[in-house]
Amino acid sequence: MKPSILLAVLAPVSVLALAASLHVARTAEARIAARGYWDEGIVEFVRTRVAASYVDELSEAQLRDAFYAALDGYLRSLPDEYNHFIAPVEYKAWSEDTAGRYAGVGVKVQSNALGIGVAGVFPGGPASSGGIRIGDVITHVDGRSMAGFDTTAPNPNVQLLKGREGSQVTATVSTPPGKDAPAGAAPAVRNVVLTRQLIQPPTVFPRRIGAGGAVGYLRVSEFVETTIAEFDRALDPMVADGVKTVIVDLRGNGGGVLPATVHMADRFIAKGEIVRLQGRDTTSRRVHAAQEPGTVPDTVGLVVLVDGKSASASEVFAGCIQDYRRGVLLGTRTYGKFLVQNITEIPGSGAGVKITTARYQTPNGRSYQRAARDGQAGPSGLIPDVVVELAQADADKLQHAWRNEDDAMWGAPPRHPDVPEGWIDPQLQRALDLIAGNLLLQEIRGGSPPKNG
Repeated sequence: MKPSILLAVLAPVSVLALAASLHVARTAEARIAARGYWDEGIVEFVRTRVAASYVDELSEAQLRDAFYAALDGYLRSLPDEYNHFIAPVEYKAWSEDTAGRYAGVGVKVQSNALGIGVAGVFPGGPASSGGIRIGDVITHVDGRSMAGFDTTAPNPNVQLLKGREGSQVTATVSTPPGKDAPAGAAPAVRNVVLTRQLIQPPTVFPRRIGAGGAVGYLRVSEFVETTIAEFDRALDPMVADGVKTVIVDLRGNGGGVLPATVHMADRFIAKGEIVRLQGRDTTSRRVHAAQEPGTVPDTVGLVVLVDGKSASASEVFAGCIQDYRRGVLLGTRTYGKFLVQNITEIPGSGAGVKITTARYQTPNGRSYQRAARDGQAGPSGLIPDVVVELAQADADKLQHAWRNEDDAMWGAPPRHPDVPEGWIDPQLQRALDLIAGNLLLQEIRGGSPPKNG
C-alpha cells in the first residue's frame, strides 16, 4: 500500500507543479518578447527554488557569491570577452590601479604562510621610514592575523594596509634572523605604527640611449591617470635638452584609461582627430581632437615600438601616429582590440560592471578588431611600418629586463642579474639603426601609406 499512497500524494503535486511551470513559461515568453530576453519572473522563480529546495541551506556568503556569479555570467556571455561583473574587493583594486596611486604604506607583497610577505619597499614611503625591509613578514594588521596570505587571487587583507591618506595603521612585523644568528634563533617581532601616504608607482620609464645619449627613450608600461604628468615630466626635459628623436615603447602595454593615451598623442599632433568613438549610446559617440599648445616640434623624430600585446589605448596612440605619418611604427602586429569599455560603479554596492560601449577608429577611420566569439571580424591589429620579429630568447630577456626595472622601483635587487642594466634588445637596436640612417624616417614623414590601409 505504501507505494500507491506515495503515488497518490505525488501525482496532484506534480500536476500543480506542471501547471505552474507552464504558466510561468507562457508568461515569461510574453515578457521576453517585450523586454529583449530578460525576465524578472524567471529570475525570481530560479532564486526562490534554490532558496527553498537546494539540498543545503546556503550561507549569506554563498548566496552573495551565487548572485555575483549570475551577474558575471550574463555579462561574460556577450559577444566580446571584455564584459564582466566586478565584485567590491576587485572594484576597489581596479579604482586604485586606474588612478595610478593609492594611500597605503608602500610595500610590494608576496604570498607567505605566516602573513604578508614583503617583496619590496617603496623608497621614501611609510614602510621604508618605519624600518620595514624586504624579507620581513607582516603577521598582523591592527591586531588581525594575516596568516596564510595568498596573492594568487584578490586578497581583502591587502586593503587593511590601505586607507585614508594621513590615517594610521599598526603592523606587527616579523624579521627573520640574520645570516650570522645562531641556529634556532627566533625572528624579531615588533609593532610599527605607520601613517598612510600616497604611493604612486611609475608607469613611465625614461632614459637616454644611442650615441652620446642623443635619443630619448620612454617605456610606458600602462595608461593610468598619473601617466599624463609622468610622461610630460619625462618628455619635456628631453626636448628642452635638444634630443633629435624620441622612442615611445608600448610593447607589452595592454592599455588603460583613454585620457592618458589621448594626451600623449596630443603631444605629437598639432591639430586634427586623435581617435573617434562610435557606440549606440549618444554618450559613447565622441571625437577627441588635438590641441596645438604643447605640441613637440616636428623637428623631433618619433619611433613607436609595438608588439602583439600592445592593445587598446596603445593602439589608439600608435594608430594616430601612423595615420598622420608623424613617426615610424616598429615591431610586430598589435593585438587588435579596438573596443572601448566603460566601468560603472553600481550605486550602494561597492561593485561595478565593465561593459563594451563603443568601437574606436583611428583618424583615418581604420579599425582592426580581432575576431569576436562569432568569428566575424577582419584583419586584426596595426601592422608596423617596419616589421621586426623578436626571437623567443630575446623576448624572454626583455621581460626579465622589465622585471628588473620593476624591482628597482621597489628597492629590491634584480631578479635577473644576468640582464645588464640598459640592455638594448634587437627591436630597440633596429630603431636606433633607423634613426642613425634617417632615410626611412624621412620616407614615412613624406606620406607613404600604412601597410594595412
